[in-house]
Amino acid sequence: MGISSTCRRALIGITGVLAVATSTCAMAWTYNDLSSQQKTLYDQEQNFINYVYTKAGLTPPKLPYSIFLGPDTRGDNPDITDVTVRNRSDNDASYQVVTYGQVFKKDDYRPNKSLFYSTPSNPSSQGVQADIKSYYDDGSVKHAILSFQLDKVPAHGDVRIKLFTNGDRAGGSPPGAITISRLLSSGFDAHITIQNGADTLTQNARTLLQAIIDQGGCNAVPDKICKTWLSGPRTSEWLIGGRMQGAKTDRDNQLAAYFHIRAHASYSGQITNARVDTVVENDFTYGKTAGNLTYDATIKVGEHSFQIKNLTHYDHDRWHKVLWWGTDPDLYVQPDMQYLQATRAIPKYAAIKPDESTLASLPASYPPMTNGAQTQHMGDVGAQTAIGPLPRWSALYALSGDPRAFDYMQANDSAVGAYGFHFRDATTGRPVTISDHPYITVAARRDTSWSPDIRRDLYTACSGDCDSPYQYNLAHHPSIGFLTYLVTGDYYYLEELEFAGSYAELWTNPGYRQDAKGILRGAADQIRQQAWTLRTLAQAAYATPDADPMHGYFTGLLHNIADDYDSYYLQHKDQHPLHILDNYTNYSVNGNESVGIPPWQEDFFAWSTSYATDLGFKEFEPFAQWLLQFQVGRMTDWIDRPDTGFCWTEASVYALQIKPARGADFFSSLDEAYQATLPNLAGLKCDSQTYHNYMPPPTQIGEMEGYSNSPAGFPSNLQPALAASVDRGVDKSDKAWEIFAHRSVQPRYNDYPNWAIVPRQ
Repeated sequence: MGISSTCRRALIGITGVLAVATSTCAMAWTYNDLSSQQKTLYDQEQNFINYVYTKAGLTPPKLPYSIFLGPDTRGDNPDITDVTVRNRSDNDASYQVVTYGQVFKKDDYRPNKSLFYSTPSNPSSQGVQADIKSYYDDGSVKHAILSFQLDKVPAHGDVRIKLFTNGDRAGGSPPGAITISRLLSSGFDAHITIQNGADTLTQNARTLLQAIIDQGGCNAVPDKICKTWLSGPRTSEWLIGGRMQGAKTDRDNQLAAYFHIRAHASYSGQITNARVDTVVENDFTYGKTAGNLTYDATIKVGEHSFQIKNLTHYDHDRWHKVLWWGTDPDLYVQPDMQYLQATRAIPKYAAIKPDESTLASLPASYPPMTNGAQTQHMGDVGAQTAIGPLPRWSALYALSGDPRAFDYMQANDSAVGAYGFHFRDATTGRPVTISDHPYITVAARRDTSWSPDIRRDLYTACSGDCDSPYQYNLAHHPSIGFLTYLVTGDYYYLEELEFAGSYAELWTNPGYRQDAKGILRGAADQIRQQAWTLRTLAQAAYATPDADPMHGYFTGLLHNIADDYDSYYLQHKDQHPLHILDNYTNYSVNGNESVGIPPWQEDFFAWSTSYATDLGFKEFEPFAQWLLQFQVGRMTDWIDRPDTGFCWTEASVYALQIKPARGADFFSSLDEAYQATLPNLAGLKCDSQTYHNYMPPPTQIGEMEGYSNSPAGFPSNLQPALAASVDRGVDKSDKAWEIFAHRSVQPRYNDYPNWAIVPRQ
């Protein structure tokens, strides 16, 4: 595309004419809005103008970008963010609809405004269908699922678009929304057949959709039968399904199958294709039977099919498969990762990139009922790539936005379906809640003698073959589905996150969690279990749409949890002088039993409380401020007392003694804890050569304890909490971060970035 004719006419003359051209054509376009061809032309013409004006002794004007891109119709509103659409196929994608999930910064997108996009090759305003899912407390949009049509994305090429708002948004349902009737009239069909021994189970999407129409439409039936997920002229999506059909009655069938049907239509209104995510589950909580099942499965969507034979489907597990009715355009939407981090939905990561060799080696998918990169037994000791604010697969994506990292993240968020944390309530169609079943417990499932209440809420016990090679563990569980859902809008991953949040409460003893209140203190037997559970509950509350009852459920749990921590710790600060969860002194130090804590687990928890605040749950702010003084103190306590204060190189010690003996009162200061934990270092000048010579084995000046060069070592575990202390403005946090950032031995995070979190400032 060359210079637009309107602006070109203004450039016929040189002297005195460009001023008119500038006032006529200059808009908000930037040099980066130009395509590579346009940049070449722009540079040529700008160089010519520079030559002519300089020769005449005049200052050359800057050529307006709008002479290439035309008038900027984006109005007075600034661009919100850039998005790149990549075509990963061997064929050009023409007039294809793209759907993806977008998180917005607070106040960037108001629901009373219409959302548009523009491209360098087509700079005019083009409408975006926005299915808004959640809002900030000021009424601006937090998360929406966006759909738009692109004229062309070349094979293995990409198109960069700019999102912006302009004008008023019409209220009510968008005109011309795709309906179920239109989808059926297009010839759409999808079904699944499962052969379980002599039993044949089926689920037919077309039959289910027709039955829904016969009952008055999706909105006329319970949402466990049909939920309208997206609705608009470009994209509509319905979630349908339930227990599979077979010779037995529905109540006898353990297996359920669901279809998430996302239909796309062009500007002409013709339905072009449909993406079908078929979900197979063995997770009903209160069924007649429960246990592992082995079967053959065949999924057919239009002309495409998927088969798997002799699959062992473990109890309380699920799997899914995406197929397309019509053509799969194989388009990948890459958001601006810096903008995504700036929304605070995910942490701020260091400015590093994964190695190309790492990205090239990442698996793009895993077969059903396999664990991917997850640790087979999550409770195993030692570092795991799943552990961290985000697991390795999500952190690699957060750093790069690379499509290979995206595939890897999506594959692992699918593979975790092989772990038994999925408990669905057949009555509501949603993950089981302790609001509906306040006495349910996984931890005490076998103990039926405690109370009639617990017996009443007991879930159906597994019978027959119940073994699984995969063990889920709350103290080590990763962030599940969260980031994948935010950037795709795929309901499967939202439910994975909700199942994880649900299970975190179901597992605990009802008496310890105060039944339906769901508190963590006392209910979770490890500090790290509280840390990762709080993160998961906060992510579930943040991601779940405002209109979904599960949003209110998770939000209510967070309120209860914050109130409990505040009443126990903040209202009795004098009893907790070290600013830690000090009722978990189950570590032995220097031969003294039950006198110590793992400070690295405290670091996990302090970060989680700060992150919950970042996600909008401000009730955790005072608690986070109080907790983070422990991390800052371990890095700065030595400054005024270099010989006796807590030396910063030991801030990452594995176990810290916090009382002189079992049952005794806590130490009143970090100095006492330090000297009791490391008596051989007491009295030595912090970080001196003499000091490091006493370390077993000797370390170098500026080196921290606990695998300092490892991206999963104890100093790395400390990093997110220190970054959070700076974000929260904790006293001396800037100094603590400065010391930490300049330590002499540091890990290389590029390929293992779980802990590579930095302050936002």
